[in-house]
Amino acid sequence: MLIRKNISLDDKYLKKLQPLLDANNGNLSAAVRDTIEVADTALEHYNSIDEAIQFLKETPAKEELNDTIQNGENIVINKTMLEWLFRCTRGRLTDEELVNELINPFEVQDMKQLEDYLNRVSRSYQWPIRTSIKCEDINNPESALVLISNSTVHSRDFFAQLVAHFLSRWKQLDVEHVFRRSNSTQISFRRNPSTSPNEIMPGIRKHFGYLDILCKELDENTEFWTQLMYTYNVERFNLVTLHRSQFEVFATGEVPNPTKILERLCKQSVSDMPLPDLLVHFRRMYLATQLAKNIEISLEPGNESVTIFHDFKDERVVRNLVEYFSNIFRENGTYFETSLYSSMIIFRFFQERKPDSSDLYLMEEMEEPE
Repeated sequence: MLIRKNISLDDKYLKKLQPLLDANNGNLSAAVRDTIEVADTALEHYNSIDEAIQFLKETPAKEELNDTIQNGENIVINKTMLEWLFRCTRGRLTDEELVNELINPFEVQDMKQLEDYLNRVSRSYQWPIRTSIKCEDINNPESALVLISNSTVHSRDFFAQLVAHFLSRWKQLDVEHVFRRSNSTQISFRRNPSTSPNEIMPGIRKHFGYLDILCKELDENTEFWTQLMYTYNVERFNLVTLHRSQFEVFATGEVPNPTKILERLCKQSVSDMPLPDLLVHFRRMYLATQLAKNIEISLEPGNESVTIFHDFKDERVVRNLVEYFSNIFRENGTYFETSLYSSMIIFRFFQERKPDSSDLYLMEEMEEPE
């Protein structure tokens, strides 16, 4: 039985029907019948039209991936194994060759094209990762926000690192902040023209390459560092690290000045450092040397202080340690006084007034404060 009905179609749907119209010599009814046959077949295998459409979109990518597997360009790897690799290589930067392997700069002209390219690459490799990029100027952005969603946090970090490397070379954008959530990683970028394109941006090293220097040193001097870590572990970290020249001065009974070493590590003159920055660097460095068991700092303006906990028993050693640390604070030019107890040294700083002690520090009785 033939039933006639009037239907309304927008021009965009007529354009989609054009291949079927051509196949049926312009007969619209025949083209609609073919469309119904395709939809009916799809619904026999999928729960909805959307599922069927998604399958048809992904099929060419899967076929292309199978071709690359057969010719040896790609291999199949267990998902759990891949996640283990991502997790155990976090904090290490990838080689530039790998970045160029994934992101071809000749196929990307602006940030919108980069977003489309990254999502196309993800689909072609069957990665669940999706990328969204927001910026005011797609050609020369001063800042950008990249949202990487789906997959695991370690997979997203690896993918984000590749994107960050590419943006640093391509647009001189550096990583400003990284926000990791359960199902997404958000990275904010800002232009950094002060860093050479051939150098690793400081934000990338901070957020994605924080173990890179360490791992490279371990790879190049494996025997030395393995023995050193073994020794520290056996001795429960009861070892002190000193520069050779500093040890030599201490061995003569004198007190060396560690200021230059601290300046080399911080790449800034101690006299030019704001006091809060100096205290942060001081704590980081001398906790690593094991000259102190713990160091607490107060950065409250006008009430800055450093409390150094130690377990040295000889009073002469403790007084030499006070003099050793005092050399740094004298170089900074901020007035201070020192209180000395049996297992604790306290430096208190005075920004606007000079303490009463003419020697800039006060030695208390070797007893713990109540």
